[in-house]
Amino acid sequence: MWNTDLNWRFILHVCGLGLALESLFIFISAAVAAGFGESPLPFILAGLSSLAVGLAVAIPARYHKNMVIGKRESFITVTIVWILFALAGSMPFIFSGSITFFPDAFFESSSGITTTGATVITDLNTTSKGILFWRSLMQWLGGLGIVVFSLAVFPLAGGEAAHLFDAESSGLTHDKFRPRVTQMAKRLWLVYIVLTGTLTALLVAGKMDVFDAVCHAMTTISTGGFSTHQESIAHWNSLFIETAISVFMILGAINFSLYYFLLKGRFRIFFKDEELRWFLGIIATGGLLVGISLYFNPNSETGINPFRNAFFQVISTITTSGFYTGNFIAWGQVYWIVFIFFMIICGCAGSTSGGLKTVRAVVMAKNTAGQFRQLIHPHAIVPVRLNGKALSFTVVQRLMAFVFLYIAVVFASWLILSISGIPLMEALCAAVSCLSNTGPAIGTGAYSGTFTAAPLFAKLYMSFLMIVGRVEIFTALILFYPSFWKR
Repeated sequence: MWNTDLNWRFILHVCGLGLALESLFIFISAAVAAGFGESPLPFILAGLSSLAVGLAVAIPARYHKNMVIGKRESFITVTIVWILFALAGSMPFIFSGSITFFPDAFFESSSGITTTGATVITDLNTTSKGILFWRSLMQWLGGLGIVVFSLAVFPLAGGEAAHLFDAESSGLTHDKFRPRVTQMAKRLWLVYIVLTGTLTALLVAGKMDVFDAVCHAMTTISTGGFSTHQESIAHWNSLFIETAISVFMILGAINFSLYYFLLKGRFRIFFKDEELRWFLGIIATGGLLVGISLYFNPNSETGINPFRNAFFQVISTITTSGFYTGNFIAWGQVYWIVFIFFMIICGCAGSTSGGLKTVRAVVMAKNTAGQFRQLIHPHAIVPVRLNGKALSFTVVQRLMAFVFLYIAVVFASWLILSISGIPLMEALCAAVSCLSNTGPAIGTGAYSGTFTAAPLFAKLYMSFLMIVGRVEIFTALILFYPSFWKR
């Protein structure tokens, strides 16, 4: 029997307020455009449209805060909010004429709001300041999560707010703050803003102009990767800028709940976190191995540059940022496979990065090692431990199901994109890049750097993949499960 008890008033109210919230950021972009002598009209029209639709939906759907919401409403709300933000975010591109084809504008907007960083724009150097700022602001807004931001600004759901947070940040996270999720969201956004401001100041000190510094600070801490220049970070050729951005890409890819514990003075939890240690270890090992490989590769850079480029590219990829300081695509297809691995593992759970998340890879590896030990000692009980605590069988089982589903979606998307007309290797890279919210188009010819040449269906499907990856697979795909809609 189909479920007719869903709290649609809650769903519509939150989605409407989300659109109204986005309009405020569009108006900020209008002010920036006017400040650079550009017409703010496209942003004003887009902002008014988003505001009007949002209020028209939210006001009639006002509900009593004591009304009960459950996980079904949370999953639906989170998914719809991301889709609506992508739709509304495409309007400034259309109204300004910077992107005239709606599927391209929706692709660019989806990439921005999901912090993917994939693009169909072929010349950023001639793109207006207003549009460049809007692309960066979208990634900053999408970085820590629209729903988490809403929890900080609009205490909509009362005691049920944790459901929205769970749907937005599924996976293994620290659960001690969940009863105070609204308070936690406000503190995390304070950390987010402080990190953004700090990086902005560092980039200005590194001789980057204020506009570029603000834009890159927003897209760095959100691990989004949109740049204001076609050459990305290579435009400045500055070791100081690359180092600052590298450090803050890592900070953006760390579980933000750990920052919450830092603010509470519980430093031990931060520095003893097992996922964080694995994450930093993968970066150090990967950067060193890629650097050594490039050093002895006669077709690549020589001297110290290989290590500088290797570490920056490894950090950029594993944090799902997508910045680059050189043409790493020209290093060869062997390196493509290496970077696909980093795209899959990615940053920490509860961070701004996408992908499988380091914690899932760690638990999966520990569970596999445990199975080997049980083969040797059949009667032994070998629990999977994380941060010194044994994980329940249910948690491990759910994690393994997520990993299986993630791999299945990658292979299905590889097939779909190949059939749509994208070359085989490029289709695999595109599937992983979009689902993991990493961004770069890795390939040769027309698929080197941008997705402009991708067929129409492929762009729409990749936009869908980016949203699925951002809200995490279970949250989005459960809506296609028939039992979800039944009592």
